[in-house]
Amino acid sequence: MAGLIDRYNQNSIVNSMGKLIKKISSLGLVFDDEIIKQSKAISELEASTQNYSTIDKDLLYALKSADTGSQKYIAHFDRDYNARKDTLRTFATNGEIEMILDTIADESIIYDNQNYFCKPDLSMLIPYLKKDDPNVQTILDKVNINFKKIYNYYHFSDNVNGWQLFKDWLIDGFLAFEIIYNKAQTQIIGFQKLDPASLRPDVKKIDGSYKNVWIQYEEMPDFTRILLDAQIIYISYNKGNANGKVSYLERMIRSFNLMRLMENTRIVWNLMNATFRLKMIVPIGGQSRKDAQESLNELKNLYKEDIYFDYDSGEMMVNGKPSMQFYKNYMIPSKNGDSTEIETLSGDGPELQDVEIIEYFRRKMRIESNIPSSRFEDGNSDGYEYDSASGVARDEVRFNRFLTRLRSIFQELLIKPLYIQMVLDFPELKDDFLFKENIGLEFNTNNIFEELKQMDIIQKKIEFITSLKEFGADTEGVFSTTYLLKKYLGFSEEEMALNKKMLADELASEEEDDGD
Repeated sequence: MAGLIDRYNQNSIVNSMGKLIKKISSLGLVFDDEIIKQSKAISELEASTQNYSTIDKDLLYALKSADTGSQKYIAHFDRDYNARKDTLRTFATNGEIEMILDTIADESIIYDNQNYFCKPDLSMLIPYLKKDDPNVQTILDKVNINFKKIYNYYHFSDNVNGWQLFKDWLIDGFLAFEIIYNKAQTQIIGFQKLDPASLRPDVKKIDGSYKNVWIQYEEMPDFTRILLDAQIIYISYNKGNANGKVSYLERMIRSFNLMRLMENTRIVWNLMNATFRLKMIVPIGGQSRKDAQESLNELKNLYKEDIYFDYDSGEMMVNGKPSMQFYKNYMIPSKNGDSTEIETLSGDGPELQDVEIIEYFRRKMRIESNIPSSRFEDGNSDGYEYDSASGVARDEVRFNRFLTRLRSIFQELLIKPLYIQMVLDFPELKDDFLFKENIGLEFNTNNIFEELKQMDIIQKKIEFITSLKEFGADTEGVFSTTYLLKKYLGFSEEEMALNKKMLADELASEEEDDGD
């Protein structure tokens, strides 16, 4: 019960965390602290504060660190965010929008047969680690083991939770999790999803040095918590509290609403003009003014139409009924005349049968989605075609880069806890900031356009290497094949050695076959 009771004491939460976790929550690196102390200019956030000369030193330090460190859009500082979030979630239920969100999520999060959508990328880490260090292989093995544990702590391997989280992030613009440690604080044992709007970053002096912290539910004293940065994962779609879109979804609201408005006007116009109307002027003779007024009121109530169009379901109600009358007679009293007059009422008005304006806003919405127009199957049963990288549209290349940017933000859900766990396992890595920089993720992809582009690039490099090799063929040659392969194909020493060994094994195998 001690752990549960300690939750209600702000100071006990921070004090109960171990020295190593506090160290990880330090203000970045030693030289980051030095940058802030040695800075002479006034940062943007500092300049925005009033009564600068009387500002608290800790707050000044926090403001300075926000401008020198990695900036994130913080939902807590957007007072309208909760209302905007509800609007975005409702907006995401529209069929066209849901299809776009599913497309982005499907292209970004691709599961393999073991239900993994990514794996650790050690291509930068292996060259960084010292080859003569006996712990190198242990560290590499531990990276893979810890990654699988963290991946499963999110329950990503049990279902499509990773895909759903990615889609939620596209809608809301934020994701926040608490990192939960075991009692000894040597292992990460799970994650708890938090409300991003309840958290704000801060810097506090703990044990004589500044630490990055997150304050939760600051306006609710009974719920207020102070958590170390090593306990929180926080990602935002937008960077910095600038005038931008909160989430990916927000960019499409205007064009979609205008497109829907144009659709609705044409629906109502077509339905109203589908009714055949007759106007009948009936002589009423010498009725009194009172009787004539009563007759007009009766006619007004008789011909009044209350039209209701349901935006979500597409249903139309006329006078509370789900169907409308397609033939109507309008009888109008008149004191003049001896006989009844009958004429047809035409539906004069603007011509709204043209759908070009609807297509304009639909195209605009698709452009703002960043999805290539070829992915939408308008009159094309194949959707899109390809035969070589030379035929790849610029939109496809741009779309692939857009997905890469989204993944680079989303991957912090796995990268941050993976780095923390590695530091807990190997405390000597806590001061090695380049170790974290060299940990990456490789996402599964089926983007054939990027593969075709890489294949074409390799083909052109091979042709270039061949032409250089042939240069000076009349003499003893000018360029070394090994040099050209290393320089233009990027082969490392290890890859060259492995290729040489495999080539020798293949030649030996062929000689054995010839001997038989």
